[in-house]
Amino acid sequence: MPIQINSAYKRLGRTSPFVRYGLPLISLTVLGSFALGHLQQGRKDVVQAHDDLDWEVIAATKALTKEGPMKDQSKPTKRTIDLEEELKVLQGKMDINAFEYKPIPKSTQSQD
Repeated sequence: MPIQINSAYKRLGRTSPFVRYGLPLISLTVLGSFALGHLQQGRKDVVQAHDDLDWEVIAATKALTKEGPMKDQSKPTKRTIDLEEELKVLQGKMDINAFEYKPIPKSTQSQD
């Protein structure tokens, strides 16, 4: 009896290329998708557990809260920037007329 079943599969594979090539390819793709999804979910769980552990350590040491270290501090007021004032400050820091000439050393290698 097993010989007949085996010959039936061989015959079906010869007559239908979908059964021989397409069905294994599609089943491998679908099963691989499920396997990769399972592995990815496991990775996400590990990362989430690691992040939770980090937040527990931070909360235990009272170094930070999830809102941040400056939660109770007032926000600094924004300073308006005037480009003309900034230019005057920069011009006051440097004098473009006070310079000295320095010769650039020439290379000692001869060019062939």
